[in-house]
Amino acid sequence: MRMRLCLAACWLTLPGWGQSVPQAVEKRYNRLRSMQVEFEESVSQGGRGRRQESGTLYLLRPSRMRWDYSRPAGKLFVSDGKMFYLYSPNSNQVQRFKPREIADWRAPLAFLLGRLDFHKEFGRLTVASVAEGFRLTAEPRRAEEPFSEAVFTIAAGTFEIRRIAVSGQDGWLTEFRFSGEKANPALQPRLFRFQAPAGAEVVE
Repeated sequence: MRMRLCLAACWLTLPGWGQSVPQAVEKRYNRLRSMQVEFEESVSQGGRGRRQESGTLYLLRPSRMRWDYSRPAGKLFVSDGKMFYLYSPNSNQVQRFKPREIADWRAPLAFLLGRLDFHKEFGRLTVASVAEGFRLTAEPRRAEEPFSEAVFTIAAGTFEIRRIAVSGQDGWLTEFRFSGEKANPALQPRLFRFQAPAGAEVVE
């Protein structure tokens, strides 16, 4: 009972803030015009088949993002605000998607580029205190969503999103860890214009 009351208090208000954890995160990111952050991405199923990648993520409002990979070098995932493009250097192939067609877990982070609203994007939300700050667990709004839950680790004090772990309905776990966040860097729109490398096959 005491633990439930503690979690309820964390959810409703933060000392000195007068707002909930989701509201504090929304307030931080809704003030941003652009963002640059280092990321580490891992994908696994049942603790097996772990794939690890890393690079730099750039976000520019409205609706533009660029995942520039250093591992594997040359891999690229870009949204120009209208379409998503994924370039894989191993196959020298570009996959092009409309926003409603893509189920890639980099795409949901585009909600950071609009007006972040956890209650609009997700279903039931729960908050718990952890060593790093707070753990915000979000459930899907609809049963047909491809994920069963998304867990956000939030830094205390700054309310930066440090980690997102997405559990897929298919049993796969996709995890992103973020570090070195830069708020409102000067990013040029041309950074988000995708141009297929010479000789690359473009697939719809």
